[in-house]
Amino acid sequence: MAGRIRERDLIIPALRAASAKGGEITTTNLIKALAEEFEPDGQDAEILIDRNDTYFSQKVRNLISHRTTSTSMFTKGYAEYHDGSESFSITELGQQFLNQVPDE
Repeated sequence: MAGRIRERDLIIPALRAASAKGGEITTTNLIKALAEEFEPDGQDAEILIDRNDTYFSQKVRNLISHRTTSTSMFTKGYAEYHDGSESFSITELGQQFLNQVPDE
C-alpha cells in the first residue's frame, strides 16, 4: 500500500476479518490478519520506542480501543467488543454494511 496506513483504512478490513473468522476475532488475530493484508512497510513497520508494537500494530490496537469516537465501528453499531476475550464480533448491522461495500 502506498503511503502511511490510517486507522480509518482498517475499519472495513477489520470487519471482513471478523466475518471471515465466523463473526468474532481477537485483537491478536486481527493484527496478524491485517498485517498480512496490508504488508506495512516504512514507518508503519518500525517498532515503537519502549514497546513491542510496530506503528501499524498500534493502529490496529487503537482501532479497537477508540470505541467511543464518532467514527468508530463500535459507535456505528457495526461491531461489539468483548472485554473478557479481548475480541470483537461483527453485528448484523456490520454484516449488512459489508454486504454493501464493493469487493476490492
